[in-house]
Amino acid sequence: MSKSAQTRANGNKTKQLILDAAEQLIGDRGFDAVSLRDITEQAGVTLALASYHFGTKQNLFESVVARRASVLCELREANLAALPADANVGAVLDAFMSPLFQQVQSGDAGWVSYMQVLSRLTDGDRWLYLLAEHFDATARKFLDRLYQILPKVGRSELARAFTMSLQLMLVTVSKHRRLDSLTDNDVQAGDLAAAYSALLKFTTAGVTTLRQ
Repeated sequence: MSKSAQTRANGNKTKQLILDAAEQLIGDRGFDAVSLRDITEQAGVTLALASYHFGTKQNLFESVVARRASVLCELREANLAALPADANVGAVLDAFMSPLFQQVQSGDAGWVSYMQVLSRLTDGDRWLYLLAEHFDATARKFLDRLYQILPKVGRSELARAFTMSLQLMLVTVSKHRRLDSLTDNDVQAGDLAAAYSALLKFTTAGVTTLRQ
């Protein structure tokens, strides 16, 4: 490997270390509670390197969001393209929601942190521009498919129901332990397979009912 190629490889490795550290810390604590120095200490690199690769903490956070958003959207769009012409509401929602659950259950701890990052993106409107930039184009394709299935439902009503479904998806995949408490631990929020099955049935029923 040439010296320039080695330098690029080292630079890419450093960038990934910084992104991984930022993803974990911001997922755990939130954007405002984490400093760029916290991130570099976690990554084991200098503050100067983080500034060189990303400039600011906000630029770094935007890169964290973008990195896995592209993977998630590619998986979703591949699922959508594979649906048969007569696919129902449940199949469309499954095509959209299942990739996130699959990645979180893959054993890659980074996806667990990224899920926490996504949950923070939907807490208020501060990061709405990031959701719009990285997720809206794909989400609109799914909305268009739902419009085709439910042509008599108003587009605004369907868009609202779809957005509600996405909020439920994030709450469910976050494994919030209110469920454990409510059922005296008879039902576990951490059982994502069972949770996903219930989520898909619930959201499918809610969206399908709009046609009535």
